[in-house]
Amino acid sequence: MQYELIVIGGGAAAFAAAYRAERLQRKTLIINDGSILPLGGTCVNVGCIPSKIMLHQGELLYQTMKNQFRALSFSGSSDFVEALRETREMVEGFQKKNYLNVINTQKYVDYIEGHGVFKDPNSVVVNDKQFSAEYFLIATGASTFVPPLEGIDEIGYLTNRTVFSLDKKPASIIILGGGPEAMEFSQIFHRFGIKTTVIQRSERVLTKFDAVVAGKLQEYLTEEGIRIITGTKLLEAKKAEGMVEVVFEKKDKAIQSVRAEAVLVTTGLRGNTDTLGLEKARVEADEKGFVRVNEFLQTTEPHIYAAGDVTGIMPLETVAAKQGSLAVQNMFEGTKKGIDYNLIPKAVFTSPEVASVGMTEDEFMKKYNVCLCRTISFEHVEKAALMKETQGLITMVIHPETKEIVGVHMIGPHASEIITSAVYAVRNRMTIYDIRDTVHVFPTLSEAIKKVAQSFDEDIGKMACCVE
Repeated sequence: MQYELIVIGGGAAAFAAAYRAERLQRKTLIINDGSILPLGGTCVNVGCIPSKIMLHQGELLYQTMKNQFRALSFSGSSDFVEALRETREMVEGFQKKNYLNVINTQKYVDYIEGHGVFKDPNSVVVNDKQFSAEYFLIATGASTFVPPLEGIDEIGYLTNRTVFSLDKKPASIIILGGGPEAMEFSQIFHRFGIKTTVIQRSERVLTKFDAVVAGKLQEYLTEEGIRIITGTKLLEAKKAEGMVEVVFEKKDKAIQSVRAEAVLVTTGLRGNTDTLGLEKARVEADEKGFVRVNEFLQTTEPHIYAAGDVTGIMPLETVAAKQGSLAVQNMFEGTKKGIDYNLIPKAVFTSPEVASVGMTEDEFMKKYNVCLCRTISFEHVEKAALMKETQGLITMVIHPETKEIVGVHMIGPHASEIITSAVYAVRNRMTIYDIRDTVHVFPTLSEAIKKVAQSFDEDIGKMACCVE
């Protein structure tokens, strides 16, 4: 059967592409292999949705136990397995609302469940049937990259795909990795009463975020009771006396080990492309299976595009959806659209949250050999103070000559909600004076953006709270 577009995959990138194709009235086929990931892909099934549900439950529990107001008294109890069960039920609702129901409303988009494999650059085979198309979009997502660690396959490790199906609460857990996923899961486990240890290869966590912000998060999580070990080289994983033991080497060559009931692997991603027949389609991928694309999301075969986590570019749901939509526009509308990834915000939904957009101080220094930035504490933000949630800071990076804002990086309460204001500022090349001249609602956490802009040439410690 002939289509104008065949999409292989069923996540955010695939559905954004299908939605755009539907609007353009292009006959489209989605092929999704549910054994890799159910419809909806990583985000709704094993990523941002379930993890944020668990984080929110953990935050509510933690607030009852750590309440700072004298007038209030709470008693907190929890059931980790029940929390996971409720999370899975909520995920099913999100999947039905945002994906299953959407398919049924589309006139020009067909859907097939099965494993699609390229027969040649112009056709795929799924369920023993062959389909051809003018264009193709590879959107098969990515899976956890498991490091080549001795003994890792024998210990029964968890990943983001299996952790939400636990039917027993472990007393302790080791998390391998120090990225956003590791940080979020460390707080989930800890707040549900599970002894948590994070083992990270690099010298700090969140290596793709501002160093000061990342350092603060590590400090806060450590103070909360999470053990974080950085600067390590993993040597071995093995079973020992009914536990799992991870052996590693520190920078000083000292050999150490940690034992726990379970291990969660969060050491990066690999593209889901091993069995797609990319070689028959003349599509190139790198050593981790990520499809090589140009700025317009074309692969090495120009009529075949790729979008989402399978490209290895900023594995975020928002990026995947944007890429899927742009790819279809480039196919059928003759556009040459790409994404300025410097304008994409990212967040880590720990408590306090981490959020970032634009260039960090280190990045700006490396590129221009000069930088101008300021950092203030959330203690200067009255809304944070009245909530008694002043853990955090915000850094603003500006061009030293134009005073245009080129980056904002923060850790603090509801940072993921605040960062959008910074996105507008960076995208529209606003200056610190544009921010300062804008009246903000008082008291709000988003005033942090105004406060840090004022700090470039004002002593905010000597200013009344509402001074513009």
